[in-house]
Amino acid sequence: MSFQETPVLPRICVGPARAMYIGPGLALEPHLNVATTVAVSLKDDFSFRTRSRKKGWSDWQKSTVTIIPSETLHHLMSIGPMAFLYLDPLGDGRVPISLENLEAGRLRLIEQCASIGIQAAFEGFGLLERKPVDARIARVVREIDRQPHAFQSMQNAAEMACLSPSRFRARFSKEVGLPFRRYRLWRRMACVMRAISAGHNLTDAALQAGFASSAHLSSAFKQMFGLSASNVLAMGVSIDIAEESERLSPNGS
Repeated sequence: MSFQETPVLPRICVGPARAMYIGPGLALEPHLNVATTVAVSLKDDFSFRTRSRKKGWSDWQKSTVTIIPSETLHHLMSIGPMAFLYLDPLGDGRVPISLENLEAGRLRLIEQCASIGIQAAFEGFGLLERKPVDARIARVVREIDRQPHAFQSMQNAAEMACLSPSRFRARFSKEVGLPFRRYRLWRRMACVMRAISAGHNLTDAALQAGFASSAHLSSAFKQMFGLSASNVLAMGVSIDIAEESERLSPNGS
């Protein structure tokens, strides 16, 4: 049976700070991803548009693979199977991916979509982790990865980094490319996926990740991904948790 005839079963892969979806095209509403996202068609072209505050919505464009920058309101429509790679704001950096790497990565996904792991998928696009520059911010990021629900305020994180809140805010945004609270929200979503993969329901998963309720989680999830968490689970999606590894430190240790 050829790839074109083989249904793509939905699965989510969650790594230490990356994530990936592979599966059927989804009826997504306009949303605002926290992480820079590589959107990949595994068969048919998809349509997408972005919105800016000054110019409003752009015209619809068709593509087989595109990069959606973090914190960009966008609307994507697909009729065929898709893959979404959510980049690690700290480790993947903000270096542009070449057109050659985009096409090579897409081809690799098409050939191996049923079995490819998250690390192999990212490597196909030439995405290799970079070492963080600021050890103080890297220390906080590693702790957020472990316990995204633990920081009740930015003050707690600033104290861990031995910085004033204002200095921490500036250094964090420069190193990670996102405000502290937005990055923390992104990691809390990974915590939700891990809890669900361990057999917990959405309510328990929401509480474990520090959300006030499942309704709070549902609202945040839909704003970030364009559909509700309950709709994702209703698809029968499988969730693969990649082995945790220590985030890179500035000296590589």
